[in-house]
Amino acid sequence: MRTKAVWLFAAALVITSLVVGPAATAKPSRSAAGTVVIGHDQEPATLNNLITPGNAYTTSLVTNLVLASGQRYNQRAILVPQLFQGKPRLVKTRPLTVRFTIKANARWSDGRQVTGADWRATYQAIMNKNWDITSREGWEDIRTVQVRGKTVTVIFRRPYAAWEALISGNIYPAHKLQGANVNTLYQSGIDVSSGPYRFSSWQKGTQLVLVKNTTYRAGPQARLDRLVFRYIPNTASLFQSLRSNEIQVTEPQPQLQIVEIRRNSSYRVQSGPGYFFEHMDLQQGPQGHPALKRKFVRQALIQSINRADVRNALYVNSGLVASAAQLPVLQSLVWKPFEANYRPFFARWGFNQRAAIARLRANGCTGGPTTPNRNNTNIWTCPGVGRLSFRFNTTAGNQLRALTFEIAQSQTKAMGIELLPRFAANALTQILPSRDWDISMFTWLGGPTSSITSFGLYGCGGDQNYMTYCNRTASRALQQAQFTPNNVARRNLLHRAERILAEDVISIPMYVRPGFLINNRAVSGLLLNPTQQGSTWNSELWRTQ
Repeated sequence: MRTKAVWLFAAALVITSLVVGPAATAKPSRSAAGTVVIGHDQEPATLNNLITPGNAYTTSLVTNLVLASGQRYNQRAILVPQLFQGKPRLVKTRPLTVRFTIKANARWSDGRQVTGADWRATYQAIMNKNWDITSREGWEDIRTVQVRGKTVTVIFRRPYAAWEALISGNIYPAHKLQGANVNTLYQSGIDVSSGPYRFSSWQKGTQLVLVKNTTYRAGPQARLDRLVFRYIPNTASLFQSLRSNEIQVTEPQPQLQIVEIRRNSSYRVQSGPGYFFEHMDLQQGPQGHPALKRKFVRQALIQSINRADVRNALYVNSGLVASAAQLPVLQSLVWKPFEANYRPFFARWGFNQRAAIARLRANGCTGGPTTPNRNNTNIWTCPGVGRLSFRFNTTAGNQLRALTFEIAQSQTKAMGIELLPRFAANALTQILPSRDWDISMFTWLGGPTSSITSFGLYGCGGDQNYMTYCNRTASRALQQAQFTPNNVARRNLLHRAERILAEDVISIPMYVRPGFLINNRAVSGLLLNPTQQGSTWNSELWRTQ
């Protein structure tokens, strides 16, 4: 998933840092040639990434190429202008006022200019309560939008700290938004483009095709004729398609087959840390298991899972990473281990099944084992909340996630907690936001401002707080951090909040999973991007031999 925290390119989620993007003005390119087929394990539900079903990484891989952004993250996690003429300018701090200008040569593929009116229409669509917008955090703190041709001045009510990432996202066409039902917009295609590619066709369940946008002038024109996104949900089939050259590029989640691919000189494998963290969220809302509303149950659950063993079994022993030091167990929900402000607040919850059993027994639970036992069949029942048997939601067809579940299931069963698999293709786009689950395992994707916008994930009523968690003290600190420009003061607020999040065990952080980008060497120009911007961020520069 990509977070606004994506699971989306925006500040609400989220948003440290890895060649500068394309030149500000277009230059003649060599004649277009070739087709590149990209294999992906998930298919978009829609091509509208403003709404909840479109808040997925797989959506942004397509949409970002057609509906260009004001700025985009490069491979160093630095925002560089795309449709903006230059970096947005901070006009004044009280009230926070910023200004940017859209490039003079930025046009829609139907001949219209991209102007400030398009940016304003995008803002208005996000703020329209009739639409199922993923997140309005940050946008709702804008007081005024002033437009003069291609120049936009944005005045905030409060000093929103992640303002640059917020205003730099995809710009939607005003002439298409006018009178449109945004909830149903672009469900089957996008009829106009401001980016290096334009939509061609979508055979749902199979593939989606983009073709070169010959009218694009805001940056280098695409060197390829076509990009084809082939949707292959099964891990084994995805890698078989790569070996048989049915696909030439894939950006898989960590999978065991990557070890073999690395040994094959026909492929280039890029890998490295990024703003992606795997975790297990614990539902506290009315549709979840009532036991997970009890803090002692959540604390027992995290102590029952040996996160280091999961990491070692899947990543270290398999050779996906060279050593455990390269993939430390994640002990934070706000920062990644490579960020300066990272503090291991969750380290207090090390693997200790005997302590977990003692915790359950001390709270009146009965029926479980007296000591951990891999052959145990006795499941705990706790007063007022029943049997500790939980539905475990994650994506179907993902080999490494299935293995993660099997290990966790075996570990928790040994001390009397049962996990029941509930794998589905729509685990993230539909089941997760429905809140009708007990434990949900997935990856949040973000960028350098992700910590700033943590309120959206963990604050009371946060737009992407699908766990329905609410601690008023933590929520106030998270919300205040969004409007605290001073880095030290904001860090202190976030640390204060995270101490509470760790005490409450609202989620089980696993690790910052490494990113992988694999391509057949017949394709060149690919650069791994560590943010939610995605592998296609510079695809206009890709070449085929």
